[in-house]
Formats: sequence, C-alpha cells, structure tokens
Amino acid sequence: MLVTVTTELPCTVELAGDVVRSSRLLVHVYWPLLVFRPVDPPELPVTWRVEDYLVTMRLLGLVPLGRQTISISFPTTTPDRLLLRDNGSGQLLRRWDHLITIEPGSRPGRTRYTDRIDVEAGRFTVVAWAFAHMLYRWRQRRWRHLAARDFAPISAPRRDGPTGTGTSPTGRT
Repeated sequence: MLVTVTTELPCTVELAGDVVRSSRLLVHVYWPLLVFRPVDPPELPVTWRVEDYLVTMRLLGLVPLGRQTISISFPTTTPDRLLLRDNGSGQLLRRWDHLITIEPGSRPGRTRYTDRIDVEAGRFTVVAWAFAHMLYRWRQRRWRHLAARDFAPISAPRRDGPTGTGTSPTGRT
C-alpha cells in the first residue's frame, strides 16, 4: 500500500539535499517515535552511502520492533531534483520502500519535500500503512522545524560520540 506525504521546507534544494544524506537526520526526525540502533555496521555512517545497514528499532524507545534493513540508493537525479531511496525490509515489514524526492518549491529558497512509501506487512499491511501515514507526517513536521532553525539541532556535535549510537538527538537513550 502506498503512502505519499509532501511538505514545503524553508530552505534551498541544495541544503535539503545535503541534510537528507546525513544519518543524523534519520535519528532526529524519527525520535522519539522510533529509535534505531545500528547492528551491521555497528555505527551508521556520517553520510549515507549506497549500502545496506542492519538496525534494530524500538517504538518510543521501549517496544522492540525487530530488525530492519535500511537499503540506501540514489536513483538518477538532476541538479534540481534529488532522489534518495531506502528499499528496506525486516522482521515485521516485508517491504518498506521509501523514496524521498527533493525539488524546487513554490518560490526561490524553498524546497518541495516528498516521502513516498510502499509498505507490505502481510496481514498487518493496513496497520503498517496507517502507522506510516502518522509517522511520515511526524517526520515532515520535524523536518520543517529543523529547516526553520537552519538545521542547527543536527549540526552540533553529539555528546555521546559518533552518529548511530542509538540515542536520541539530545544524547538520551
């Protein structure tokens, strides 16, 4: 089942494109709804590469949701349009195909940001689809908040070490 959520960000396409490549963004925009802990490799890279990343996920940092593979790729892009794809899957989700599109917004200095998710979870697909609707609206709210603050919350050094240690953006577990 498909979920598509779009918002407009108060930043340039170039800046949004740089930020979306950061694994710190993943940690920040999902927190506190989902908390990720890297398994293989043991730390997420500072900048996403075309690679598979095995993580464990916890709902609200408490409820184990099992392992999930984040499978990053960068489909064909143009100077005005960036695509980032996570064609993931996991123990609960047979398919979590997430395509991020970043392109010019309604006026200069603004960016149109779209999350498109194709989710398959067997008999739980409808539940996963409904959760994805809520989750991606939350993500985009966090994106807008970050963009309005020039992405300062994710550009400051973390107190707890390198990215991907499985803590919140504030350093709490």
